[in-house]
Amino acid sequence: MPPMESEPLVLLNAAEPPPRRLPAWLLSGVVHALLLFFLAIVIRETTPGSVPEPERSAGIVLTQTSHQQTRFFSETDQQASSERSDLSPTDSVQDAAATETALPSADQLPVDFGQMLPDRDSISGIGTATDWADMLPSAGQLTGGPAPSRSIGKGDSTYLFGIQGEGSLFVYVFDRSDSMNGYEGRPLAAAKAELINSIHMLSLTQQFQVIFYNHDVTIFHPNPGLSPRLMFADESTKDLAERFIRSLPATGGTQHIPALRQALLLAPDVIFFLTDAEDPQLTARQLEDLRRINRGTVIHAIEFGTGPFIGGDNFLMRLARQNSGRHTYIDVTRLPARPH
Repeated sequence: MPPMESEPLVLLNAAEPPPRRLPAWLLSGVVHALLLFFLAIVIRETTPGSVPEPERSAGIVLTQTSHQQTRFFSETDQQASSERSDLSPTDSVQDAAATETALPSADQLPVDFGQMLPDRDSISGIGTATDWADMLPSAGQLTGGPAPSRSIGKGDSTYLFGIQGEGSLFVYVFDRSDSMNGYEGRPLAAAKAELINSIHMLSLTQQFQVIFYNHDVTIFHPNPGLSPRLMFADESTKDLAERFIRSLPATGGTQHIPALRQALLLAPDVIFFLTDAEDPQLTARQLEDLRRINRGTVIHAIEFGTGPFIGGDNFLMRLARQNSGRHTYIDVTRLPARPH
């Protein structure tokens, strides 16, 4: 048997690694990433993107349209208008004239409101200390009650037998008891004359009331449908008050307290209180009660007496002093004779 030919043996080198291939999943991922990249480039080129716009400024432009042409009057538009070829020198002159017409003239300038404000003299009565709440109407005013209507500011002055009263609201409380008929009626006549003069000094914005008393109270009341109250000093009201004053006689006894309480309820700035009665005297208790119900009213006391003033400290002086007022004494023997 012939010997068998042996096939040559191929020895593998154990140190040489076998060739490597990319995994299928990795190759697929690379391919898809490249496709997405190219797709993004295509979409960006075909889709409008955000393109930065140049900065723009805002301003006010005056325009005027005439002869179917529009004129611009800002700095940039004037420069652009000057570059237009369709404008002639005549058009430029017209533009200038139109601009001058569009602008306000000297007499069309804004109104100077400072000239329209009242000057200091016209508001001299108004001050920072004014109680504005007092100027509002109260419930008594709206219903015709006795509460006063306070005017703006302190008001003007009036006088009675040399005593100055300052304010806007005045009440006159005058004794008309039978003793005022003495000395041929001179006390009553002098009191009425002074009262009428004082009322006529009041201005239209001031208010007043007149109370005569003896053993009873008689108040000036031209409007019977309303409760007695302070009234503005217009000419017709002054005339009515004068007729009321002249019509009252002096008679009866004397009761001071009811009249004074009625006057204080009206809450005036000033009360002028006139009497010739030495009796009845007001007691310390009565004076304190009047002071307690007083809401800031000044009470001036005018005392009629016989002969020179002998001094002392009577109830009229205390009444005035306790209510921030003044006291004056009138010698009725020196009063002028009553005219016949």
